[in-house]
Amino acid sequence: MSDGKGTAVVTGATGGVGALYAAGLAERGYDLLLAGRQQKTLDPVAKAVKQKADVKVDTLVANLAEAKDLARVEARISSDPAITALVNNAGVASFGPFATLSSAALDETTAVNITALTRLTHAVLPGFVARGAGSIINIASVLAFHPWPEFGVYNASKAYVVSFSQALQGEVAGKGVLVQVVIPPAVDTDFWNKAGLPVSNLPAGAVMKPQQLVDAALKGLDRGESWVFPSLPEQAVWDDHQKTRQALVGSLMNGTLAARYAA
Repeated sequence: MSDGKGTAVVTGATGGVGALYAAGLAERGYDLLLAGRQQKTLDPVAKAVKQKADVKVDTLVANLAEAKDLARVEARISSDPAITALVNNAGVASFGPFATLSSAALDETTAVNITALTRLTHAVLPGFVARGAGSIINIASVLAFHPWPEFGVYNASKAYVVSFSQALQGEVAGKGVLVQVVIPPAVDTDFWNKAGLPVSNLPAGAVMKPQQLVDAALKGLDRGESWVFPSLPEQAVWDDHQKTRQALVGSLMNGTLAARYAA
């Protein structure tokens, strides 16, 4: 059986990155609760994990864009003290000119990428803080830092993940809880086809294999890293970005009118 690491919850676990996370976490000794939209796609993932690792694997069918399903997942994970990790991997997108996108597509993107991630984090965090241990892994995107026409809502939703996670890191500092943000480039999964932009349309050199992404992310988890940039050659680039951001905020937080706006 597992070595006492507790249970890791993985959303969007029906394939791709979520399924690879499930396998990697099981190898590390976590029991699993895999959440996804269809039982028929969750079952093969659970079976494959159990064939390779002696851990407990449960599944939970839920569409996180639906309020009732989200509430059901919240109730399940907030009431289980065995849960020690949450991987907010589920994500959706619809790419195209904003004026042409349907309201339903917009609602689904914000419901899964923002609302579900926020509320599931809120469901587990009190227990993690009380126990002084736990990991929350939020999957963002390089597009969080790159506003791009026809990707606007998705990019903004991932910018929310970055901002929310960074604020949460400050709140839980010193409390034994890791809030980790994973910033992948484009990854070769079916996500792109579902969003209406086949991955074959992207420059081949800009696309990472999903196993590489998950291997890097889990290595970052092993190390307790708060930020994981699997494709960033030099960490100093991120450090410089942080310094520039802080300088901007520092310059903005004053009540003096800038000279160029003065009469």
